Amino acid sequence: MIFFLFLSLYLFLQGLLFMRLRNQLQRRFQGNKARWAKFLLGLFFLLMLSPFAWRLLFGWQADDSLSWLVRILFAASAVWSFGSTGWIFLLMAYDLFPRVTALFSRRPASPPDPGRRLFLKKGLTAAAAAPFVVSGYGVLFGRHRFQVDHLDLPVNGLSSSLDQLSVVQLTDIHVGPFMPEEELAAYVEEVNGLKPDLIALTGDFVSASPEEVAPCVRALARLRARYGIFACMGNHDVYARVEEDLTREFERQGVRVLRNDAASIRVGNTTLSVLGIDDLRWGRPDLARAVTLAATEPGEMRLLLSHRPEVFPEAARMGLDVVLSGHYHGGQVKLAPDPRALSIARLITPYAEGLFHLSRRLQTSRAGAKDSVLFVSRGIGITGLPIRINCPPQIAHLTLRKA
Repeated sequence: MIFFLFLSLYLFLQGLLFMRLRNQLQRRFQGNKARWAKFLLGLFFLLMLSPFAWRLLFGWQADDSLSWLVRILFAASAVWSFGSTGWIFLLMAYDLFPRVTALFSRRPASPPDPGRRLFLKKGLTAAAAAPFVVSGYGVLFGRHRFQVDHLDLPVNGLSSSLDQLSVVQLTDIHVGPFMPEEELAAYVEEVNGLKPDLIALTGDFVSASPEEVAPCVRALARLRARYGIFACMGNHDVYARVEEDLTREFERQGVRVLRNDAASIRVGNTTLSVLGIDDLRWGRPDLARAVTLAATEPGEMRLLLSHRPEVFPEAARMGLDVVLSGHYHGGQVKLAPDPRALSIARLITPYAEGLFHLSRRLQTSRAGAKDSVLFVSRGIGITGLPIRINCPPQIAHLTLRKA
């Protein structure tokens, strides 16, 4: 619902901008020149809107011969979408400013000052370029410049064997036109350089097509971790109908796929339980089954992989210690780098990105004095438009600490 509200607002603003530019062309040109100018303007707006229709109808899919065209069109649309939205807001503010100042001014209106008006127009022109510069950076650079974030996950009563155990999480990879195999290989190399004890892959491996399975698996097969690599499925893996293919190919490469399942890992003189469930909305999640299976070889600590973070309250009530999730990409576009900054994701879920805790009073007596911790990663890929602003791709290097 939030997505369609934002889409409706965007289309409304695009309509306002189109009419404004159309009127400008009407005043500037006459006759055939005016008709051609308005035709080209309309064609341009339709072209910039076409990726939204393409995504609804085809996802990211395209013939190999057209993939370059799709990438260029989506990239150009992303620059235009965010740049033009900022532009129309500036124009609206420019129109509104004289009316607002007139309401609060007690002096009689003075004759227009041509010099002042020219200055304001030049300033507006310079300001109008800023949204396009920012969105251009987000498309060309922002979605490529990933961060390795080192974070501690506090766990009550953790033994010395699990204290300082390192877990690297990759999520929302979205192999496809905007995450080719060679780019994913760079992430794999960076992860291996961290020498993690455990690697968690929390879904959305592909964007839309079964053809994306092979390059994804080839790249991720080079991951290395002391105690193994574990994965769960995401909604895009369901959309593309590749859950079975991914599961089979990952298992061949030694990646344990947990689909409402659990695994026990011996670490020193203790045991860690890793659980995984299917996507909460599009899969067939069964947390109770995964918990029951984990109880057959109970571990000192239980770590849950769930693509969507909304399972957290239920997981806490069932006494799970740590939940790792993704799905929301941190919003991809935020007003500021802070994890709490406003984004579309913040309006959809309370768990857009970052660390979250649930106090022990929300948990059952079985959990005792333990609190539960959720970490939601921004992921490394993109969905929708290929842009990231104030929201760089994230490799999460997580270290368990005794709380």
